Formats: sequence, C-alpha cells, structure tokens
Amino acid sequence: MKKYRKYIIAVMTVLLIAIGLTACGKSTAQDLQSHQWTFASSKDNGTATTAKFSKENLTLSQAGFSEVYSYKLTKRNSDEQIKFVGKNSVSGSTETRLFKIKKQSDKYKLTPINTLAKSDTGTVSLIPK
Repeated sequence: MKKYRKYIIAVMTVLLIAIGLTACGKSTAQDLQSHQWTFASSKDNGTATTAKFSKENLTLSQAGFSEVYSYKLTKRNSDEQIKFVGKNSVSGSTETRLFKIKKQSDKYKLTPINTLAKSDTGTVSLIPK
C-alpha cells in the first residue's frame, strides 16, 4: 500500500492543479452570461441598448422592446467568432450576423465579418453595466 501511496498523491496533485487552472480562466461564453451589457453599435443613433446573454440566446432590450437572437461562439484559427441568428421582424426570413469578438480590458469589441453585420450593425462594443 505504501508503494502506491506516492503514485496516488502524485495523481491527486495533478488533478487538483488541472481543475484549478480550468476554474481560473472564464470562457468568453461564461463571461458574457455573467453580466448585463450596453450594446453600443456604430450604426445605432446613440440610443442605449441592453444586452443579456443566456446559455443559447442574446436578448437586446431598448425602450421596452426586445429582440432575441440565438448565438454561437467558435474558434477560427487564432480568432474567436460570434454568430447571431434571428428573424427579420418584417419579412420573417432568417438573418445571420457574424463578428470577430475580442476582449479589451473589461469590454468586448465585435468586428463585423459578413455583409449584413457590416451594413446593418457595424462595429459593436459590449460594455459591462
């Protein structure tokens, strides 16, 4: 039993270190879900929009009105991307906006990638409330 004791202690130590390192760094999804955000778009007219992320959805609220989008975070090469999918309130068609997402201090900067994101939304700053 004493022979295996050293091995058991070594394995337990490695496991504790691995768990500790994993718990230290929040993923982007966890960070987004842990706050309410001001959604500041370069294409808006200066009105304050509140963004709230759940596990699968983004809810944008402004002046008592809300829009819900599903979102997905992915890694592309060394960049992280976020995709928002929602329905157009007029036509009912599905719309997809794709952004590169990068953390800057306590904020996130979303740089548009696809045409709809560039023309309709522009660059976005997510600022914690």
